[in-house]
Order: sequence, then structure tokens, then C-alpha cells
Amino acid sequence: MIPTIFVALCALCWGSFLNMLGYRLVQDASLLTARSFCPSCKKTIAWYDLVPVLSWLILKRRCRWCFQPISFLYPFIELCSLFLFTYLYTLYSSGLLSLETSCTYILFLSALLVTIRSDTEYLLISSFATLYLIPCAFLASAAGYLPITLTESVLAAFLGYAFLWFIAKAFYLVRKKEGIGEGDFGLLAMIGSFTGIHGVLQAVTLGSCLGTILGICYLIIWPSEEEPRLPFGLFLSLGACIYLLCQII
Repeated sequence: MIPTIFVALCALCWGSFLNMLGYRLVQDASLLTARSFCPSCKKTIAWYDLVPVLSWLILKRRCRWCFQPISFLYPFIELCSLFLFTYLYTLYSSGLLSLETSCTYILFLSALLVTIRSDTEYLLISSFATLYLIPCAFLASAAGYLPITLTESVLAAFLGYAFLWFIAKAFYLVRKKEGIGEGDFGLLAMIGSFTGIHGVLQAVTLGSCLGTILGICYLIIWPSEEEPRLPFGLFLSLGACIYLLCQII
């Protein structure tokens, strides 16, 4: 029980770190030199206001200094990190996953959480959380840390990128406007490199279903003449998480 609690606390702190990455990677902010600060007033955040989830609740979801709302994404990412990485630990401690495979999945899920954080709030996806991780997936599959071969990993990465590229070009020809961002191409390629072709298909299917449901709910609750701009990277990432959890159960 004690090791599990320790891992859960570390997972919450890791989620807080991923929140920072998700913001700074797309805002061109320094990852090493600057301390945590409020995105609105830029004041440095004290350590006691950085406690995962609790600080968000204690501060009543507002900055201590400028009283601007603090995004719900902060506790959401931290709680997702708590669940995902504690679950991975239970599988590892039960002997169902090797240490190498567990570390590989931690890297993959961390990239998905960073993408969820940045794409939901800013409609931006950093290549550092997608394309730059594909070689890591190739190495892991070649070493046998993933349940797919190197060939499957390479083919799935290519298929994931090419599939969304083709859809985006077809959409532009028909509607004369952009429908899918280039960041989504790299995201699906990264998902494929870690999960294989089946993972690509499942991520697209689940992501499309989630996006459609949320889009319909959005239009019902907040009817508008303008089409809502939904973060497709969010739904692809959630679809990939669901697929991975179902695969390793």
C-alpha cells in the first residue's frame, strides 16, 4: 500500500510538470530558467500554490494575485496522470508489464497528456511531444519493449501521418478552408509508432466518435451560427489512451 501511495503522489506531481510542459512548449517559454508563473499577470507562483489539485481548490480556481480564473485543465491533467501512471504501476508490480515496457508507456502517455493540455487550450500541438518521440518508439519496438515489431511501428507512423494528410487535403479541396491542423498529422504518426496500425485505426475511430458527441452537445448547449473549433488532437489523444488501457488489461 505504501509504495502505491508514493507512486500516486509522484504521479500527481508528474501531472503538474506535464501541465507546465504543455503550456511552455507552445508558448516558447523557457523550460529551465523561469519559475512557475501566472499566465495572466506573470507573477511568480509560490510553492504552496503549486500543490496538485489541492491548490486549485483552495484558491477557488483563481489566481491569488490577479484573480483571473485558473483553467480546469490543471487538475484534469494531474488527475489523469494519477490514474494512468498508478494503473501502470499496479500492472508492473503484478508482473503483467516489464520495467522497460512500463517506462515506454509512461513516455507515450506523458506525450498524450501534454498534447491534451496544449491543444485543448491553444489549439496547438508541439512537435516535441509528437514527431520527436517517434524515433524512441522505433527503438523501443526494435528492442522488444512494445508488442509490435519495428516494421509495424514504421508502417503505422507513416500511415497515421499520410491518412490525416490526405483527409486534410480532401477537406480543403471541398470546403476551401483548413479542417485539420498539421500538428494532428504528427500526433497520429506518433500514436501509430507506439501502438501499431490497429492503434491508429482505433484512435481515429474513438476520437471521431468523442469529437462528434462533444460537438453535438456544444451546439445544443451553446447554439451559434459559427462552426465550433474543436481540438481534434484532444480526441485523438483520448482515443489512444482508451485503446492502450484496453490493450494492456
